[in-house]
This record gives sequence, structure tokens and C-alpha cells, in this order.
Amino acid sequence: MREKKCVVGCLPLLALRVLLRRPGASLLLAAVAALGVYAGCGLHSLVIQQQRSIEETVRSTVIHCTLTDVRGMNADNLSISTAYVEMLLGRKAARDPSLADMDQAVANVKAKVDWELARPFGMTLCRVLSFDSDARLEGAEIRLDAGWSEEDFQWDDMVCLIPEDMDAGEYVDVMVSNPEAAPRLKVIGRVSGGPGDVIYCPFFMGWGDGSSHAFSIQSCTFDIRDTARLEQCKEKLFSTPFFAEPSMNAVPDGFRVGVLVHDEVYLKSLEELRSNLDMLGLLQPLLLVLIGGVSFFAGFLVNRRRAREFAVMRCLGVRRRAVFGQALGEQLALGLTGGLAGLCAAQATGLEVRSGGLAFSGAVMGMFLLGAAVCAGIAAGGSVMKLMKTEE
Repeated sequence: MREKKCVVGCLPLLALRVLLRRPGASLLLAAVAALGVYAGCGLHSLVIQQQRSIEETVRSTVIHCTLTDVRGMNADNLSISTAYVEMLLGRKAARDPSLADMDQAVANVKAKVDWELARPFGMTLCRVLSFDSDARLEGAEIRLDAGWSEEDFQWDDMVCLIPEDMDAGEYVDVMVSNPEAAPRLKVIGRVSGGPGDVIYCPFFMGWGDGSSHAFSIQSCTFDIRDTARLEQCKEKLFSTPFFAEPSMNAVPDGFRVGVLVHDEVYLKSLEELRSNLDMLGLLQPLLLVLIGGVSFFAGFLVNRRRAREFAVMRCLGVRRRAVFGQALGEQLALGLTGGLAGLCAAQATGLEVRSGGLAFSGAVMGMFLLGAAVCAGIAAGGSVMKLMKTEE
């Protein structure tokens, strides 16, 4: 009995000797665990990066929209009333409930119209809602006088911007080809590097006493305010009786206008990113199964070569449970060592090791130990007579 206890008490020392005696097998098992944990961290890091890409795409992408006729044609010469611009800006909500909160769905509304002037001769008066409403101002330098800003061009002040080289005093008298009035516009700034024959004034500027602010516009564009709510914003836009999705079969009625929503590239990019994320989600359980299978195969090969050793232990009186514990303990030590090495390698190579990555790494180690436990059970459960007959 004392001899049996002595043998059992020497099991840890025996295990250490086995590990030192079989460095190749030990390194194999540790490498399996390390690669499994490293691959788990790498896969989880890819998932995090893909989620960030989706969030960045949603946050940074701007969905541009263009007003056209109901057939999706003629976007540069609309000849529609400024009332449609006011609807997009949310100024008509009191008259039509369908326009309520329209300004919460759309943003950055741009609109313009050019009028030929009889005075000053050879000049054009361009009414703009914002400076980027006219592509001719791209790259131009705009200098506004103190107290004025671009936002003033959304209202009805009788002011203007003139070209840098234009001779004018504090005011400019303008007259269209068919004048109803000849307003006097206060010069509040100058444009350099832009067109030399265009005077810019606010979009809703009045045109003399008693005249209507409504006029025909040439072009109008806007952006979806919240890309994350793209479908809701489109639903809000097309739920009104004034805006419709363009169709070649549509019949112009002089009432509705078409809206081209340029979201094809955005939706395609988002679909690809989400498809990649779904693919990574499928790879995670496959990795767990693969690690479990590889660890079982590696442990089986290692324990098979030690069959005679286990048989000798059994002949010396070591119980099956002790043999199982030793085989599992050895693989547990190797697995934990390899797993720690995998985590260190993941940190060193810049992979993101967070709680999700650690949890997945723990699942990988669990599959490794499950395979090791099966192998240890097989090694401990064999017949002593058959084990003694096994060739080294």
C-alpha cells in the first residue's frame, strides 16, 4: 500500500519528466492551443473592425437627392415654384400636415435660379439658397462684410455679392429684361476667383413692394439628414402629395415633382459590409469545432505513443482516474501555457483583445480541453493486457 501511495505521490514529478522527455509532443499541443487562441482573437478583431466600418459608413456617407420632373428627367431646368423649396425647408407645415417635421428628414437644401439683367448690362442675377448651390462658386473666395453670413441668403434681405472687379458703390440697381420693378441691392461682399458676370442675391429676396416672392427655380438638391434613418426619411419624403419616386410611366400633372435618391453606392457598400460580418459570424463556430477536432487528434497521437507507459502505471497500481488526471493535467498545463502565449502574440501584433475576444478565446480553450479530456479518457480506459502488447 505504501508503495502504491509513493507511486501516486510521484505522479506530478513523473508528469514533469514526461513533458521534458517529449518536447516535440509538448510543443505540438501548446502550439495548437496558441494558434487557436490567436485565431480566435484575430477573428474577433475582424468582427470589431467590420462593425466599425459599418458604423463609419452610416455616419460619414451623405445621401444626395435631386429634384426632377416625375419621370426623373430635366434636373437642371426645373421651372418649378419656390414653394417646393419652402416645403423642403419645413416652412409649409402649417398648411399641410404631411410636411410636418420635413426639416428633420432632409438637410443642406440647395437651390438657385439665374435671371438675365438689362441693368447692369451683360450681367446675370443669381438667386442662391447657399453658396454651394452654384457650382460656379466652387473654389472662389467669398468675402462678406461684418455682420453678414451665408445664412442670410436663405431669407429676404435685399443684398448682393458682386464680382471683385465690378465697379460699384454701396448699392447696385438691377433690372431684369421684363422689369416690374428695379430694386436697389446693398453690396455686402465680393467674390474673387468666381464668374465675373454674375451678381448673387438671397434666394427669397423680395422684388419691389407688393410683388410675390414665388418664382420658378432651375435646380434644387438636398441631402438625407440622417443616413441611419434612410428608409424612414425616404418614407417621410414620399408620403407627401408633392414628392414622388420618378417613373418613366408617370404622367406630368404640374403638381408633383420627382426625387432622385442617389443611394445605390451606399446601399451596395453597406450590403457588402454586412455580408462580410455575417461570414465572420459563421467562421466563429467553425473555428471552435476545428480547434476541438485538432486538439483531439493531437492529444490522441501523443497519448497513443504513451500507451505502454500508461500500462506500466496501471500495473503498478495506479487507478484509471489517476491516469486520466495525469494525462488531462499535462494537456491542461500545455493548453493554458499555449493559450497565454496566443494572447501575448495577439497583443503584440496589434489585435484587439477585449471582453468579447477573451470570451471567445475561453471558448476556444474549452474546446481544446474537451478534446484533451476525450483523449485522456481513451488513454485511461484501455485494457492493461492490450496496452502492454502495444509496440513503441
